[in-house]
Amino acid sequence: MPSALKLEVTDVSASPSSPAGNLETLEPSHLEISSQILSIISRYKLAKDTFLAGTKDGTTFLAHIHSKVAAKESILMCLPAFPFKSPNNTAKVFGRLPDKAEEFALAHLNGLCAAIGDIYTPGARLMIVSDGLVYNDLLGVPDRDVWAYGEALRALRARKDFRHIEFCRLKDIVHVDVPDELDEIRYVANATNFRHALLQQFSKPGYNVSLRISEDEDTCLTYRGYIKFLETDLQNVYPIGEGRSKSKYKKGVEYIAKQMLTRGDAFARAVRQRFPDRLRLSIHPSTGENKLSINLLPTDTSFTTPWHCSIAFRLDGTVITGHRSQFDTNEEFELVCEQGRPSYFRERSALLSWASEKGGITCEPVYPTGLVIRPAAGRNSLSVRDVDAAKVRALSQLNSPIVLRGFARTRNRDLLVAKAHEFGVPTPWEFGMPDLNVRGADTHRVTNFLSVTEDESETSFSMPPRFQFFAAMIESPKDTKPALFSSSALLFKHLPAHLSLPSLHPLTGAISLSSTITRSLPLVVNHPATNCLPCNVPKSLRHDRRIAYYHTWEKGDLLVCDNTVTTLHQWSDHSAAWNREIWKIHFE
Repeated sequence: MPSALKLEVTDVSASPSSPAGNLETLEPSHLEISSQILSIISRYKLAKDTFLAGTKDGTTFLAHIHSKVAAKESILMCLPAFPFKSPNNTAKVFGRLPDKAEEFALAHLNGLCAAIGDIYTPGARLMIVSDGLVYNDLLGVPDRDVWAYGEALRALRARKDFRHIEFCRLKDIVHVDVPDELDEIRYVANATNFRHALLQQFSKPGYNVSLRISEDEDTCLTYRGYIKFLETDLQNVYPIGEGRSKSKYKKGVEYIAKQMLTRGDAFARAVRQRFPDRLRLSIHPSTGENKLSINLLPTDTSFTTPWHCSIAFRLDGTVITGHRSQFDTNEEFELVCEQGRPSYFRERSALLSWASEKGGITCEPVYPTGLVIRPAAGRNSLSVRDVDAAKVRALSQLNSPIVLRGFARTRNRDLLVAKAHEFGVPTPWEFGMPDLNVRGADTHRVTNFLSVTEDESETSFSMPPRFQFFAAMIESPKDTKPALFSSSALLFKHLPAHLSLPSLHPLTGAISLSSTITRSLPLVVNHPATNCLPCNVPKSLRHDRRIAYYHTWEKGDLLVCDNTVTTLHQWSDHSAAWNREIWKIHFE
């Protein structure tokens, strides 16, 4: 629990008028789980947001979560967001449909919910309430574009199995007599009716937007945000030139921003009435009094909403977001298309291209770390023999794991061992073999950095192998927990504020393996070439969805990871009865 939250709970519990009542009277175990859940949500806060700065605010949200925990109910959240792509598709975004930026945003939000489910069995679900029809006419965006964007988001959710995400349209929160199932024609035909119904049913009489901006900090913060993105959104819709000066354009932007605030106030009231029992999240900076402000993208830049920016990836997996124009003119990056449309930028590198004479490969960044490489000409158009081991090894040192999917091969042990020799020098592991078949529930045998004495009275630490090479002989069932690959780079990035890398070097910890406990292991060790490896970090960090890639095996998957620079590998427990068979080879 963050120290600020501890202080908050202590301060407010003494106040009988607190919205939460006396927190000291609540069930301690429920309060602890509730605090952990609120702490998870706080990990996703906007970079410069205070988040729970006021004692009243944090306690209100904590009490809300506690009521769900005490009733053993799912934590339900709602987020007004994902309206439509910016109309400025020359300088800001690629077009009217979702791209890799939306995919990573949904993965980020899905991970938030999954992280809550990791510590709280009823789990969490997030309802994304599209506010597209609330504002699109003000920005010159056609109703058809709002429909197309929303439909594509739903298809993306299904394709990527973001099972914790739900969607809601404006028609679901206003009272208009329309069919439950809408197609594009009926949606567009009723779009104006939905907007009118919103204002008629939920507008506040006498609402003075200018007065609200001057008196309410949340409204002022939102207004400033509107001004900032409208200045670029509307550049092509209302270009400055003959008949429209810069000052006139600025006044027009301010006018539209106030119109958006007026409609937004009605929309917020409608969302509260429709979802009174959900935690309210927001994309805008706020005081934290009524909503929790979160970052939708795993980026350190100020561009945190995928419909207002483009996304780019460094070779080491670092995510950068910004206007499309800044990447278009940067020779370090190249444009990547998916499904025939521009989707994202990536750092140029010869490592991302090979086997061009046979159709080449595609390299897809994976949230939150790693790459999936496939034959560009389709499944089985390349074989394991075509894999450029030197390039894959080099990539794995920068951004592990590297998943090779769709490469044709036979169930040939000698072939895989030969390929491992191309990657490096295969090395024995505890059992003295260069490779191993991992089957069934023998999960405890794959921990590779412990050596146990014959009498098991003590254990000793041995250096892990530099690289690991896996081959999946069978697909893992849907109900099986995945394998986890935790990025050291991301772990260091997301260390709690009270920790620093230098402070971790002198610390030691313990690792348990079956009935054996290994003590006095260094928490962090220096890597001779690049960075540091956290050898034994708390489970909460290793499993953090912003840090760990959760891999579900498909039959034929090959996976290479740098076990010392970039990732920590471990197997999570699994409950399904399946004949798991993963071949594993260590190499240096």
